[in-house]
Amino acid sequence: MSWLNQERLTVYPAIFLGVYLILYGFLTLGGSGLLDREGFPLGRDFSHYWVASSLALAGEPAAVYDSARLEAARAAVFGKPRIRLPFLYPPTYLLMILPLGLLPYLAALAVFLLFSLAGYLWLVHRVAPHRLTVWLTLAFPGTFQNFFFGQNGFLTGVLLGGGLLLLDRYPLAGGFLLGLVSYKPHLAILIPIALLAGRRWQALGAMVLAAVGLALASVLVLGSEVWAAFWKTVPSAMNLTQFPHWYNRPTVFSAVMLSGAGPIAAWIIQGGVMLGVTAALAWVWFRGAPAAIRFPILVLGILLFAPYAAVYDLAILAFPLAWLGWEGHTQGWLPGEQNLLVLGWLTPLVTPFLAKGTGLQLAPLVLLALLALALRRAARNPPLTNHGQG
Repeated sequence: MSWLNQERLTVYPAIFLGVYLILYGFLTLGGSGLLDREGFPLGRDFSHYWVASSLALAGEPAAVYDSARLEAARAAVFGKPRIRLPFLYPPTYLLMILPLGLLPYLAALAVFLLFSLAGYLWLVHRVAPHRLTVWLTLAFPGTFQNFFFGQNGFLTGVLLGGGLLLLDRYPLAGGFLLGLVSYKPHLAILIPIALLAGRRWQALGAMVLAAVGLALASVLVLGSEVWAAFWKTVPSAMNLTQFPHWYNRPTVFSAVMLSGAGPIAAWIIQGGVMLGVTAALAWVWFRGAPAAIRFPILVLGILLFAPYAAVYDLAILAFPLAWLGWEGHTQGWLPGEQNLLVLGWLTPLVTPFLAKGTGLQLAPLVLLALLALALRRAARNPPLTNHGQG
């Protein structure tokens, strides 16, 4: 009998959810006005999105990429910021969040998080259609991290997970959603490689059209000046060494930097992982592995390929955990799978604290182990003879 029985999968998530509610209530209810107990805006990172959309709606979209003007606008609402953060997203994301600036801050925060969370939970349940799936996903530490920081991991999950779920039956719709992931370019790079390797021509075409169309729409709505302002920030944004808190970044690059090695070593090792992940991804998609295997390999590959990501980006880890968990539940567990999936589920919670306390960022190792788990299943399945028609 599996030790991941129904009782444990019901009680343990309830404990996690209870802790989240207590922690969230303590931090948010103990503050004043729009600030939490620690002096950060409620929703933390979302404050930058709302201020950016407000500036754009006021007729100054290019000002979003002027850090001094962005922080001045933010300070006018929330007071002097504890942390100065530039707006690193392309104008395509600014276009996507533009309507949020029409709402008061707390209403915009609620709309952004609750609607994207609802779509995220629904799609994870579609991956693993069990009555405990939503419960486990709500208790998933990656869900709490994203909610607490007011980040866009749920949105990325909706676009990425939704696109993959539509891919086989509705390639044009699936490709369109995958194209919208381009609002976070560093998380979208591997998607066209997977579609190309899998000969998913319709989906690949729809993805390109969606990404290009979104960019053109941003020019029409926001003007060309905003793109000029954005490109000026790109060299600085690509300098990963300017971003501190390596313990909060679950990437290979961050793990090497946290260990004390310099950026050259970090880029060499990150580059090697990028090449290996790309090769594994291309092999699985070219071979035509079942969706429940090739889809989690893509998502895990995205997290390993990206040299820059934060702990809240691990919200999308819920999808490979659901695919691999459902595969084990329906097809039978392989040795070590249950333990590794539990470790993956705990990763967004455990690894930042462990990294801060010991200097060891183990999140990339967990992701690599999950990738190896999926590749093991891929190797056990014969290649499909009729695929790639989408």
